[in-house]
Amino acid sequence: MSASRPAASRPAAPGAARTAPLRLGARQRLALRWLRLPAAVRVLAVYAAARLFSAFVLAEVARFQEPSTWTPADPGYADVLVLWDATWYRSIAEDGYPDAVPLGEDGAPVQSELAFYPLAPLLARVLMTTGLPFAWAGSLVSLLAGAAAAVGVHALLLRALSARCSAGAARRGAWSAAVLLSVSPPSPVLQVPYTEGPALALLVAFLLLLQRQRYLPAAAVALALGLTRPVAVPLSVLVGVHLLLRALAGHRRGAVLRGREALRCAVLLGASGAAGLLWPVTAALLTGRADAYTATMGAWRSGGEVVWLRPWWDVSRHVLGPVAGPVLLVVAVVAFAAWLLGRRTAALGAELRTWCLAYAGYLLLVLDPFTSLFRYLVFLFPLGGLVGLHPRRRGALTAWVVASLALQVVWTAWLWRFSPPADWPP
Repeated sequence: MSASRPAASRPAAPGAARTAPLRLGARQRLALRWLRLPAAVRVLAVYAAARLFSAFVLAEVARFQEPSTWTPADPGYADVLVLWDATWYRSIAEDGYPDAVPLGEDGAPVQSELAFYPLAPLLARVLMTTGLPFAWAGSLVSLLAGAAAAVGVHALLLRALSARCSAGAARRGAWSAAVLLSVSPPSPVLQVPYTEGPALALLVAFLLLLQRQRYLPAAAVALALGLTRPVAVPLSVLVGVHLLLRALAGHRRGAVLRGREALRCAVLLGASGAAGLLWPVTAALLTGRADAYTATMGAWRSGGEVVWLRPWWDVSRHVLGPVAGPVLLVVAVVAFAAWLLGRRTAALGAELRTWCLAYAGYLLLVLDPFTSLFRYLVFLFPLGGLVGLHPRRRGALTAWVVASLALQVVWTAWLWRFSPPADWPP
């Protein structure tokens, strides 16, 4: 009997079934094409869709706007763009700053343009030379800066998370941070003539440069940020922690900063500190009054001056009672700090955690916890990267997006629907 031929060499029987090529449905093909796009393109697509949603919400809210000296009888989208603080920025873009601190009948400083930083309205003023009205020029500045910020957030979180997580987790975290920034409840502020868009773009650029230890360009960005928003205090804390950690790491390796590198570090530290003085000093030179900025800022406070911690303390007592309010405030602050310094946020790295902690502490020290607080929270964008880290929680980002869009409607309708007092600004 002859040996049988190996099964692998036997010819296939006629009509035998062959493995059919995998056929993808239309949705799968679309998803595959989407994933093949560059990350920046996908982020910009989400950002554009989010801004269209916000534009629809703002336009709908405009239909219910109460008549006032600020808006016409039948306001539209462009009219709601220039409500609230945007009125001050329009005044700066069109007429500049006052050459003296405006005073009330009692001789105390009153609310004026000196409390508002110049970079965003001056950029709008440049665009206005083309014939654009302020509403559209200021909105374009915010839209473009917000788009740059969203792309930068993805790059920033991808690099930060890649150092401590798997490649897949880093990609998911970076994507969730960019998406949640784009759709967050106060994200309509990225298309109205406010400073959040330009400030976010500059802050993200600064953090990216700090990651790469490019200290001289970072110093220049810090100075520009000092003309956009008052965030120099947490920025200086971040720079100090970054340089300290670098020095400690170098000491463990036996390396000491010398020469040009030490000079670059000193320039960065000096620039981050000088950024906080840039606008107050400029306001003093414009008006001839040394406390022009701080005195004007005090006009927005009930006591006529900025007192650290008191607004939060007073509001907690008013809302929750003289004992429960302060106790719960302290518990909330301690719990947030413990969470931010704990194991669950370690993937963000020291620099991003330091920024979030320093910025939250700054808000606690100097901010009134009222309506502006919500839009100030967009600067805590690194925390959005934590949502996408765990592969088992694939629905978490979707849930956050849906909740954010719903709260965006609530936030916009709450703040933009009500007209400011007829006698404001004074």
